[in-house]
Amino acid sequence: MNRFLDGYPYLCRATNISRTGIRVVPLHEPAVVTQFMGLQFQLPGSEEIVTASGEAVFASGSRAPVGIRFTRMPRASAEQIGRFVAGRRD
Repeated sequence: MNRFLDGYPYLCRATNISRTGIRVVPLHEPAVVTQFMGLQFQLPGSEEIVTASGEAVFASGSRAPVGIRFTRMPRASAEQIGRFVAGRRD
């Protein structure tokens, strides 16, 4: 997935997702402290791109997992995450 910090995309690995947020592990990014970010990713088994804005609510340091609460996303993205979390692929 991509996490956009100050307008630049950085590759991350998502480790957990819910209807309200996602936990990511930064792979390659500068040690910046930013609270708000853009997100872009694909869910397993889907060709569609999910886009969202989020706010960091947990981070224990550089390169450590970051808990992100979704703050804005298109309705289609929210529905796609809802189906994924519920275990449906329709």
